[in-house]
Amino acid sequence: MVRKAILDLLAQRPGTFVSGEVISKKLNLTRAAIWKQIQALKASGYEIDSLTKNGYRLLKLPLSLDEWSIGYELRTNVLGRELHLFETIPSTNDWVKAEALKGGAHGLVAVAKEQKGGRGRQMRAWVSPPGGLWLSVLLKPRLSLADASKLTLLASVSVAEAIEAVTKVSLGIKWPNDLLFNGRKVVGILGEVAGEWNTVQSIVLGIGVNANLSRHQIGEEIQADTLQEILGEPLNLNSLAARILEHLEKDLELFERQGFASICERWLQRAVGIGEQVQVRQGKELFLGIFKGINENGEFILELAGAEKVFAAAEVSIRSESGIYF
Repeated sequence: MVRKAILDLLAQRPGTFVSGEVISKKLNLTRAAIWKQIQALKASGYEIDSLTKNGYRLLKLPLSLDEWSIGYELRTNVLGRELHLFETIPSTNDWVKAEALKGGAHGLVAVAKEQKGGRGRQMRAWVSPPGGLWLSVLLKPRLSLADASKLTLLASVSVAEAIEAVTKVSLGIKWPNDLLFNGRKVVGILGEVAGEWNTVQSIVLGIGVNANLSRHQIGEEIQADTLQEILGEPLNLNSLAARILEHLEKDLELFERQGFASICERWLQRAVGIGEQVQVRQGKELFLGIFKGINENGEFILELAGAEKVFAAAEVSIRSESGIYF
């Protein structure tokens, strides 16, 4: 692809000029064809300087999602090395699940600029307009079935730390895996099994980040926030995607080697609501107690009249007295 070849040449000498003659000879293109491609790159958000007799130099990557830019930023061994970027798609999770059933490889990633049928936990709709980061990754972990169920908890830690590395914004974790800023949801994470839930084959992790959006794009009635609103400016979605995949790969490798303990400790450091009185609904039953944290299985621990009761992630909805939903 000509566009990629030009970017690869410019990226080999970041910040310095590459002459049109060099590009022309290496790619067998006319100067006019090169100029046309450069203009197209500029229109898509690349900042490229050009000087007569000096050539072209790459100064800045686009903020909006761009497949080459994600690859340029990426520092993983496996995750995201096969990456597909869509302008719009019903659901990145559904696309990756379909690829998993066709034999898709560990680390396969789908990223969309817009989702038409995004969803969260318990099949709730997830608003996914342009400007967000809507990403799904296929994982084939070397984990037991019990440990694989904790991957969404791991992902919440990985994503929170990646966002903090890029933006300096510290997010809390709402059990089991939503990320909050001042009580408003910024990130949702959805884990789904591709195939039967009897042996660990393939797990699809969907990560939705309200990034370069305004609150009204999501809906003021939804208790959500966006990174752009928090920061006061848009951020580079390509850097963000790359950092999320890097943190996720590192933490998955740690989990496979050492177990859940270190991940659990970092989850608890970001947990929202520990020590607060909360309501837990399980089916038709309602429990009122103190949120004590999670155990080694990732289960929610509730203190009830001096005793402890644990709840599995799929069975609990919680609301604290302060109005924060868990």
